[in-house]
Amino acid sequence: MYKKITLGIVALAVCWHIVVAMNDQITVCGLFLSKPADPGYVWVDTENPDARFFWQTTGVKWRAGVRHPTFNAETTATVGDWRPLPGYAFTDKEKGLETVWEAGLLHSDYMAWSDEVEGKWIPVTGYRFVYQGDTFIESVWDPGKRYDDLKVISLPEKDQYKPFAGYTFVEPGKSLKVIWMPGLVNSDNPKLVAGTKEGTWKVNSRSYRQTDSEVPWVVRKIAGRAIDHVF
Repeated sequence: MYKKITLGIVALAVCWHIVVAMNDQITVCGLFLSKPADPGYVWVDTENPDARFFWQTTGVKWRAGVRHPTFNAETTATVGDWRPLPGYAFTDKEKGLETVWEAGLLHSDYMAWSDEVEGKWIPVTGYRFVYQGDTFIESVWDPGKRYDDLKVISLPEKDQYKPFAGYTFVEPGKSLKVIWMPGLVNSDNPKLVAGTKEGTWKVNSRSYRQTDSEVPWVVRKIAGRAIDHVF
């Protein structure tokens, strides 16, 4: 009796392996276990590539956002297409999915730049990280913060800034680059105007009314999130 049962199990296993061998969508990964054959594919009913028993096997499909098991890449919505994970760039996509970490890349999900150190991120100017333990889970706007290296201050309105007193934007709406402007009225103390030398002030000896056309204070809605940053 037991011999017949054993032979039946063996025969079933052999038949199942033959069936799997003829199916290029799934592959054997253990005794009576199978999984999608190619990276990027998931089971239709659960949308994950986890191993399952052969009697649970369903069809497979390509799904965006699936991480490659070997390379720092994930699937796009286009079948067979991959993109590097945030912070990485392909060395030569035509030859393979090998990647290299690059500093200065904008994160696809957060307002953050990749740092020189692999795996480390720097918040975009005006933003700060919200942490869960040692890992940041969100980037949020941080109004009223002064950036001494850039000479700008984040305003209450998201993605808007003003330069330090005495400075003006070089390319309003395009970058956060500023330049010292002699004669500019001090935005914090109208009794002073910027001197000839950067960082110096002199008494405002004449009546002066500042207008938006004369001094572009605020960078409005940095196009395409192309916000200047400093490493």
